[in-house]
Amino acid sequence: MNCPRLLLICAVPLLLLSGACQGPPSVQTEALPAAGTDSVVEHPVREGETLPRIADLYYGDPGRAGAIAVDNGVEVGTELAAGSILRLHFADHELAAARQRQAAMGPYNRGVAAMAQADLNEAERQFRLALRTVPELHVAGYNLALVLIKRGRHEEASELLISLVSARPDDPDFGFALGNALFYQTRYDEAVVAFGAVLDGSPDHRRAAFGHARALQEAGRRDEALTAWSRYLQLDPSSPWADEARRLRDELQGS
Repeated sequence: MNCPRLLLICAVPLLLLSGACQGPPSVQTEALPAAGTDSVVEHPVREGETLPRIADLYYGDPGRAGAIAVDNGVEVGTELAAGSILRLHFADHELAAARQRQAAMGPYNRGVAAMAQADLNEAERQFRLALRTVPELHVAGYNLALVLIKRGRHEEASELLISLVSARPDDPDFGFALGNALFYQTRYDEAVVAFGAVLDGSPDHRRAAFGHARALQEAGRRDEALTAWSRYLQLDPSSPWADEARRLRDELQGS
């Protein structure tokens, strides 16, 4: 479920969100066994899912990905084949929390469907319902933040994303979204920090590299921006974004 959930579109003076990616695909957890039975769930993998995302959905802990991998004879970083089956094990004391998370997946899935239809009112309502059931369902909070950004409520989005980044500092999607939300508010220096944090953990994250350079340029940090544009062009020498990066770099060099 680790799709590129936010896209930067080159524009002046703002970074904009593309409507092409409406958040992660809908993921419905499977029926959970009763306590005292063989507490194993078979989960059919959906397109784009990763072990950490599946672990987060079922257990509320991406760190359980390693245990899932061991139980199923796969590597954590392996790309999972859609339609393959993973066996997930639950101790009896875990089932109550897992059922609570399962209950939240109904409104979460409806929120994803509403986003796909560009029904932002309904998407916001459903994601808030999911969070009311399980406040720590981070994927619902993330998608709610995307809805808020699309609705122009960037300050609300950034407050939510700050909390998400605090809870999941290693998630590049959360950090990238925070950088965008801050950029929209012209909080350029803070956006630089957010994009930079993503690059610290994911040096090849091209969207964060573009956002980092753009935020530095808007913040008036000329020399740092020129260095950042060079870094971006090393990652992406030939795409349409690269053409825009060269234009912005040349504009900066001539200023």
